[in-house]
Amino acid sequence: MKRDICDPVSSIQLAHQQALTWLSDAYLFHLVSVHRRPVYRHLHGDISLNQPSLQGFIDSYLEDKGWNLERRRAHYINMLNLIGYMDRKNSDFIDWGTVPSLTPRGLRWMNACFSRLGEMVNTCGGWDVETLADMKVDG
Repeated sequence: MKRDICDPVSSIQLAHQQALTWLSDAYLFHLVSVHRRPVYRHLHGDISLNQPSLQGFIDSYLEDKGWNLERRRAHYINMLNLIGYMDRKNSDFIDWGTVPSLTPRGLRWMNACFSRLGEMVNTCGGWDVETLADMKVDG
C-alpha cells in the first residue's frame, strides 16, 4: 500500500475520488434532509439519485468539458464546507461519522446541474426510456 502513496498519479486519483465521494454524500444528505428521500424535485418530475449515479453524472459532465482530474478535485473541494466539517463536535457516546456539508455556492451549482438535466430531458420528450436512450447530452 505504500506504493500508492509514493505514486503521484495514484495519489491524485485517490484525492479526486475522496473529494467526489464527499461531494456526493453531502448532496445526498441535503436532499434527504429536505425531501426525506434522495430525490431532486424538478418541475417535470423527480430525479432519483444515489451515490454512483451522482458521482458519474457530475464527474463525466466536467470531464466532457475538458477539466482534468486536478481541476475537478479542486472544484469539488471548493464546493464543500470543510472548515465546518473539521470543527464538528461528535458525540461522546456513539459516533457513526459525519460528512462535510455543501457551501451555498456548491448547493446552487449542484441544483443547477440537475435542473438543467431535467430541462434537457423534457425538451427531448420526457422521461420515456426509449427517448432517453436516443438523447445526446451536449456540455
